Amino acid sequence: MPRLSPLIYIVPALAAGCAGTVATTAGDRAAAEEKTDCLRTSLISDWDALDDRNLIVYESGRRPYHVELTQSCFGLDFATMIAFYDRGTDSRICGYGLDRVIVDRAIPQSCSVAAVDELTDEQAEQLKQRAESARARARR
Repeated sequence: MPRLSPLIYIVPALAAGCAGTVATTAGDRAAAEEKTDCLRTSLISDWDALDDRNLIVYESGRRPYHVELTQSCFGLDFATMIAFYDRGTDSRICGYGLDRVIVDRAIPQSCSVAAVDELTDEQAEQLKQRAESARARARR
């Protein structure tokens, strides 16, 4: 049975369900593997939710990765604790297969990972600024 990677206790407390589709055929998986990066669960040190579908996840050494979910996980940006579920049991979270982000709550929510892309520090900062601008516009 696949194991749940250690919980990551960090930043911004409620979230709702996610479901989604993932690459299902061998050809789809091969194409997805060529287009996505992976991050190791044992090296995850921090994370920031940009919105209900996008995260910046940091490996030790503060290397940023953009993690996109297949569908919105309502309230993810308010979560105080998440975990990464590695369905492939290779200790990596990638944008293919059945890897998931689990949002801690009374009934944990499971959200499928659509893509993982390594970022530069500048790209991560730009994504954060765009997300903050979108939140500010939504409050108006």
